[in-house]
Amino acid sequence: MKRIAVLCVGNDCPGLNAAIRAVVMKGSEIGIEILGVKDGFEGLFTDKIDVLTKSSVSGILHRGGTILGTSLFAPQEPEDLQKVAKKLEQYSITSFLILGGRLGVKAALKLAKENIPSILVPATIDNDLPFTDFSIGFFTAIEHVREALDMLHATAESHHRVMIVETMGKPGGWIAVTGGLAGGADYVITNAESVDQEDLLNKIRSRYESQKRFSIVVVESGTILPEQIYQITGTDERTPAAQVIGAFIERELKDIGIEWRYTNLGYLQRGGTPVCMDRIIATQMSTRAVEMVKSARVYHALGMRGLTVTEVPYSETMVNVKIVDEQLRGLAKLFY
Repeated sequence: MKRIAVLCVGNDCPGLNAAIRAVVMKGSEIGIEILGVKDGFEGLFTDKIDVLTKSSVSGILHRGGTILGTSLFAPQEPEDLQKVAKKLEQYSITSFLILGGRLGVKAALKLAKENIPSILVPATIDNDLPFTDFSIGFFTAIEHVREALDMLHATAESHHRVMIVETMGKPGGWIAVTGGLAGGADYVITNAESVDQEDLLNKIRSRYESQKRFSIVVVESGTILPEQIYQITGTDERTPAAQVIGAFIERELKDIGIEWRYTNLGYLQRGGTPVCMDRIIATQMSTRAVEMVKSARVYHALGMRGLTVTEVPYSETMVNVKIVDEQLRGLAKLFY
């Protein structure tokens, strides 16, 4: 009997449980045994492994996070890769099924160089992997951003403030741009393009002068700002970009009495019940992964082109960063 060991590598995201459920259900249908590895490769090394059955995954579709746990450890050193090879033999594993983002990709590529078979299913809220249009968790994350911006609009308008909202997703910019577009942001700043400080100030000033005395500015975490902005605010790159932007706006628009507040959405973007699309693409890609193991097609990553599942052979280009679509950036600017 063929045997798949499924494990999560890197940060958690909504939809992982949907993926695990789909793997188990498909494996049961076509006669492949599924091993659940707890806490990623760390758990593999300490034999935290259970056989997963239909009852193991009953009732988990709607749950955020992952029932298997995860870790940020990815085997890279020769001794760690040798341990993985030994576990492959010890448990008669046909292939690993890695659920993860960039860290998962790096692990898969390292394993492949040692002839350790795996399949990668992209799972990251950042949506920045170049071989897929969408990754598991992205849709839920931007829904959380949209919801937060909807709520912040009320208090921003009531108190005539500039609300600075920090999102995850660096350096691709997908969460900030798409979440900001859906949530009605009045300006979005990401690593995807340099900040036009004069444009930012002019947009906020014109809103106040037209009696829209509030603004929502979305800033991607880790954005590198122009040196002039750091000098004006007396800060440096160690200060969160969102806070620097807030201080910059207040200082440069003090003639109209700008008041700002800062909200970091942080790990709220990773949690919660996965939305429909994350459940669907998780199910689509994960069931295909099991079918691929059945037919001995390993050393591939799954992806989505629209709603069609794709199979991409492993290559070093998989670690490249997919920057948010220029057309989406332009569309967001339409509403500034």
